[in-house]
Amino acid sequence: MSRAASDTAAVDVSEVTPGRLDQAGDLLERVLADLSGADGEQDVLVRAASVVADLVDADVVAVCEGGHVRGGVGLGRRFLPERGLARVVRDGGGTFAVPGLGRVRAVVVEVPDLVDVHIVVGRVHDGLVDPSHLRGVQLVARLLGLVALARHGRARERSQRRQDALGAAERTRLQRALAQREQVLTTSVRFQRAVAGRRPLPELLLQIAASSSELLDSRPVSLVLADPRSQMRLRVVAAVGDPAIAPERALAAAAGVEGFGVVVGGAGPAAASVHINGRGVGALVVETGEEPLDAVGATVLRAFAEHASTALSHADTVRVVEAASTDSLTGLPNRATLLRHLEVALRASAGDGLGAAVLFIDLDGFKAINDSLGHAAGDEVLGRVARRLRRCLRGDDFAARLGGDEFAVVVRSHEPERAAQRLAERVCAELTAPVEVHGRSVRVGASIGLAVAAAGVGAGELLRRADSAMYRAKAQGRSPAGAGGPAAGTVVVFAPDVHDADVLRRQLESDLERAVDEEEFELVYQPLVRLSDGAVVGLEALLRWRHRTRGVLEPGAFLAGAERSPVVDALWRWVLRSACEQAVRWRRESPDLSLTVNLSSQHALSRSGPQDVLRALTETGLEPGALVLDVPAQVLSADPDVLTARLAQLRATGARIVLDDFAVADHVPAGTAGPSLAALRWLPVDGLKLDRSLVAELDGEQAPAAVAAVRTLCELGAALDLGVVAEGVESTGQVRALQEAGCAVAQGLLLGVPRAAGEVPAALREPVAGSVPVPVQVVPPRDVRRLLGR
Repeated sequence: MSRAASDTAAVDVSEVTPGRLDQAGDLLERVLADLSGADGEQDVLVRAASVVADLVDADVVAVCEGGHVRGGVGLGRRFLPERGLARVVRDGGGTFAVPGLGRVRAVVVEVPDLVDVHIVVGRVHDGLVDPSHLRGVQLVARLLGLVALARHGRARERSQRRQDALGAAERTRLQRALAQREQVLTTSVRFQRAVAGRRPLPELLLQIAASSSELLDSRPVSLVLADPRSQMRLRVVAAVGDPAIAPERALAAAAGVEGFGVVVGGAGPAAASVHINGRGVGALVVETGEEPLDAVGATVLRAFAEHASTALSHADTVRVVEAASTDSLTGLPNRATLLRHLEVALRASAGDGLGAAVLFIDLDGFKAINDSLGHAAGDEVLGRVARRLRRCLRGDDFAARLGGDEFAVVVRSHEPERAAQRLAERVCAELTAPVEVHGRSVRVGASIGLAVAAAGVGAGELLRRADSAMYRAKAQGRSPAGAGGPAAGTVVVFAPDVHDADVLRRQLESDLERAVDEEEFELVYQPLVRLSDGAVVGLEALLRWRHRTRGVLEPGAFLAGAERSPVVDALWRWVLRSACEQAVRWRRESPDLSLTVNLSSQHALSRSGPQDVLRALTETGLEPGALVLDVPAQVLSADPDVLTARLAQLRATGARIVLDDFAVADHVPAGTAGPSLAALRWLPVDGLKLDRSLVAELDGEQAPAAVAAVRTLCELGAALDLGVVAEGVESTGQVRALQEAGCAVAQGLLLGVPRAAGEVPAALREPVAGSVPVPVQVVPPRDVRRLLGR
């Protein structure tokens, strides 16, 4: 009897009154009526639980037998807390968790006459059941035992005899398995000693095959491992038996093993996975013929494969296999291992009916983290990403790191596209959560391409298709300038048009490398005009590519698609140096002329950016104060401390820093300061450039709001000693509005079209003739008034 029951078993006879006797009689009559009306033993137990719940006003009542719930109230239907109930029964009371209720405090009452049957009574808030009420539970327990034995005793006796018979058979099976395991251990010691003695690899592998054959009634056995010399393709490395297993049968059986499982056999040989430090590298294959392995044989095969895996993991001769199949930074399989696994999955699809799909995952914003916080921080982020990726996987999913910030997952399912879509959603949600690295919180996004296996498509081509879809996802999910931060995650499924776009992208990258070598790039320069008198106060360098077949291309047509290419960094250094050389020549005649060069976000946050700027200034002799670096406003989404440090380093070269594309996301209401405006108070910048979308509305339907936004920015710039430049000016109405708002400098097609370097000196020396309404020289105020129609 449990402790709770024994503590309340004694009843003081002096306390018994006629009224209490009547109550006890009524309770006895009601309980007997309820229990006797049950249809079967299961119904008896359920009714007993219901009676107890009503009797003591309990939240949970369970009737447990041998660690299993036979009936209950308040336990839910899907997830029975059997483990918690078994613990409470063992301890004679305590607490356990119930889904939907939380922690329940319980007491236990033993059911007399029924072996290992207990009633567990629990409450959520009121604590233990009152001792006086517990006596009623004991009464129900005794009546439950009597009714169950009276009506179902013979059935319980027959069931007990069956359990005893099964127990005897199980004991026999366990004894046989124990003997087999002892033989496994004895045999394992032999080749463990061979491993410790550093025997040659061929001898070691042959001993593994021979030992396993000995344990499995001398059946033919083959050991199949991945060969690091042939991109981790499976091959038979040792075989025993006469006749030996045909190589193609052994390879097919090894390819059919998933994870750490065992394929018992049937139509083909049986096989058990062989792995090194948790990664499958092959299988131990045994020929079964017309006698498939029984349960004991399968246990022996699995145990011996595990011992072989342990031996291989400690053998220096096979560490090459691990190094060739694993990414050392994240611990995930590498590209070669993924392709091998994908090949196996595609071959297996014909037999098991499971389709395959590939997710190609690229991290957004990782390069900025790597450049701003350093490679050590970048490596830590990759490790965190790998761990999060593992948490998203189902049992049969296979993840790998392809290199850099690229990962891939192979998904197998009867509905591969649907399963892969769900997995991609989990990956996006998991990877885009903040990551704490080196005491800072950073974020990365995920662009995911999805490709589903099709007839005639090999592993390499399927991975390329997923890669193509990933680039489309990256283009669709790219945050607009100023929007801030990596996108939350974008998934694109491969389609024929995605393939065509990917072919063009790859061709563009190839053309870009050639164009840098053959100097197909050139710079044009657009003037920055002071609105008060029309004077040209600076020039902005703009990149152009004279493509052989596509004509003149602006940066937006090629840089976004090739931003991951190392050629882009070399190209930016060329732009910086070439523009500085031109500015030195022009400043001999116009000493106050400034030069503006555009930086991408990755260049602005790069550790090498300040060195590149300083080198260009030193080698060309340009006065540092004459160089203006346009930094896109989207860098405001970076870590504030890192951003401040990088901009300060750029500014330390002597160059001036201007935030480009400012207020592109929305207009700033007059008299208020949003987060972007607040950043101007602490960032080491010298000015800001209004985005053309804001300027375009100065003479449109939203003109009042746009003028108010520009006026606010100009007033804030004056208060913080920041210059304000407007770009994209194309009408005199916009010029008037800018002047009224207090903007001093502007650029746009109305004020000056981009010109080749050779045209700039002449334009600065000579007045503009004819009807060209573009002042490219110092224009008298009266001409400016004429230009504005005043």
